[in-house]
Amino acid sequence: MGFQVQSVGQTIQGELNSALKILSKTENVKTIGSGRTDAGVHAFAQVVRIEIPVDIPPENLARAINSQLALDIRVTDVSRTTMDFHPIFSAKSKEYNYVFSNREAISPFAHELVTLFPYDLDIELMREGCKIFCGEHDFINFQCTGTEVGTTVRQIFECEILHFMGSGHFAHMLEDYYVFRVVGNGFLKQMVRLMMGAIWSLGRGKITLKDLKKALKIQQDQRLGATAPPQGLYLKEVHY
Repeated sequence: MGFQVQSVGQTIQGELNSALKILSKTENVKTIGSGRTDAGVHAFAQVVRIEIPVDIPPENLARAINSQLALDIRVTDVSRTTMDFHPIFSAKSKEYNYVFSNREAISPFAHELVTLFPYDLDIELMREGCKIFCGEHDFINFQCTGTEVGTTVRQIFECEILHFMGSGHFAHMLEDYYVFRVVGNGFLKQMVRLMMGAIWSLGRGKITLKDLKKALKIQQDQRLGATAPPQGLYLKEVHY
């Protein structure tokens, strides 16, 4: 499920609001998340400001909320804040991780957590492509329409591809895997998934480093790659 409340269907924000209404015994609850995550996308550290008309000590509130939530949604920490704190506008940067494997096959238990991309990839060339994303650029070619924004310019502080080996019990799920790691001051709708798609195209030799640089300078009609599937994407951390 996605984060933001929708008119139809379950969402993370909707389930959180329902739990807060039960705890506060009122419909007068407000929540604001640090960003939208689409259906299928995961979040280790979604930050949410909540407003409820009851005073529950922070050390008790997380336990109380979790008691009303399904097990696939957990509140890990609660602290008091001031009204001038805004989960989106107060953030200095966000880190997203995109996890993928290019093996021929992975365990069926991993398919909801990792994207299988079973092709030969030039990982070193992909790492060179990651460097091109760093800095301030216009990412108009790396967004999906549907959300109005004031500007499509974003600054990427870090972008890299890391390789990990599975170990212990979970090595049966993934012998090895890659993480496309990106830290920036903000992200457009499906921007990371489009960046990942472009880097995959680069790794397969379908585009060049020159093509990638051009896409950050000139608006284009054609994507450099397909939008990567949602299940490999994780909101790793929000920095304030």
